[in-house]
Amino acid sequence: MHFEYIADAVSHGLMRLQDEINTPVIFGLLTCLTEEQALARAGLTPTGHNHGSDWGAAAVEMGFKHKSTK
Repeated sequence: MHFEYIADAVSHGLMRLQDEINTPVIFGLLTCLTEEQALARAGLTPTGHNHGSDWGAAAVEMGFKHKSTK
């Protein structure tokens, strides 16, 4: 599927960037086949879960950890 090629290329690019700048990079991408999947994975349904909030929390946590190692 097309999104698999895009996700692969972006993840490799971000991995190289992370190595170059010595800073953690959080990469969150919803790979959804249907609108229903997208809504659920974005936390917009009663049983869904907002993965974006997880990625945001991970970014903040990694930022603090990275800062404390400098």
